[in-house]
Amino acid sequence: MTRLGRLLKWLILVPVLLVVALLSVANDHRVTLHFNPLEPADSALQIDLALYQFGFAAFIAGALVGAFIVWNSQRKYRRKARDNRYEAARWQAKAEQAEGADTKTGPLLAGPGLAGPGRAS
Repeated sequence: MTRLGRLLKWLILVPVLLVVALLSVANDHRVTLHFNPLEPADSALQIDLALYQFGFAAFIAGALVGAFIVWNSQRKYRRKARDNRYEAARWQAKAEQAEGADTKTGPLLAGPGLAGPGRAS
């Protein structure tokens, strides 16, 4: 990353982080999230946290879901790269095998001025 890119990143990130920190300090009152809409008094299915903690949890959950979606959408490219790697290894093995056979039999072409098996130049 260039120096200008790093500078721009910090010029954007520092104010955003400052605003998030100020909002989290200002919204530190407790809120309750009820997971049972039919009986909100059920204490087993509720979470009592500060408001900014719910915001951070939502941000982390969104980042994880987005990362999974991106990873899953690149599946076909990873499969193609893996197939190409296997095919390249197969062709490399064939080439090495052909080179080994070539040194045993001599040159494949023999013409004027070229020595082949059983020919003298």
